[in-house]
Amino acid sequence: MAARAVLEVKKVSKAYDKNVVLENVSLAVREGEITALVGPNGSGKTTLVRAVTGLANYESGEISILGARAGSDDARSVTSVCLDNPVLYDDISALEHLEFSARINGLSDWEARAKELLSLFGLLDRQDDLPGSFSRGLRQKVAISMALVRPHKLLIFDEPFVGLDQRGKAALIDQVKEEARHKVAVLVATHSEEFLSIASTMVGMAEGKVVYHGAPSKEQYNKLVG
Repeated sequence: MAARAVLEVKKVSKAYDKNVVLENVSLAVREGEITALVGPNGSGKTTLVRAVTGLANYESGEISILGARAGSDDARSVTSVCLDNPVLYDDISALEHLEFSARINGLSDWEARAKELLSLFGLLDRQDDLPGSFSRGLRQKVAISMALVRPHKLLIFDEPFVGLDQRGKAALIDQVKEEARHKVAVLVATHSEEFLSIASTMVGMAEGKVVYHGAPSKEQYNKLVG
């Protein structure tokens, strides 16, 4: 029996004035599936991610998450996302960011998992520090940990490797594999070929269209990303 589709995108189109950024885009991400969304800059990857998370409108088509319309409260309650430009608060610590992410999403038993994530990403000794003093990479690690600590059925990353050191990259790859083992659907928009090694599906985009949808392929990746 095929795994249940968590995310379904059906013939979604979007344009800014006369500039078409998504054209009849369709894809599905199923339970336990890691989908790598690849393509050159301007291919529509980030616009699609924003549409899926309810941060961008679209003119036609349908996006649903476990049957709920993208952007609705029901869809948001099961979707965890880390965008490519993390926004953190300057007046609460790294650990408090994870607490906020967990508690606002209904999780009271959060602390052990939060500290486990901070340890995995090399942040445990900075848990009480404010993010204003953090590098781009450290801020990225906090944002990734915030996405992982809250309850979710769909996990979305947009260019998560930006700014990460090798320890951070290895920890992220291990955590993504663990999420898939627990039947979470994972969508990763990325320029990084490293994700292909753990992806079960690759979706290639160019000029707002899906031009490849199948098994991860370095040949297809190189054609798209170069």
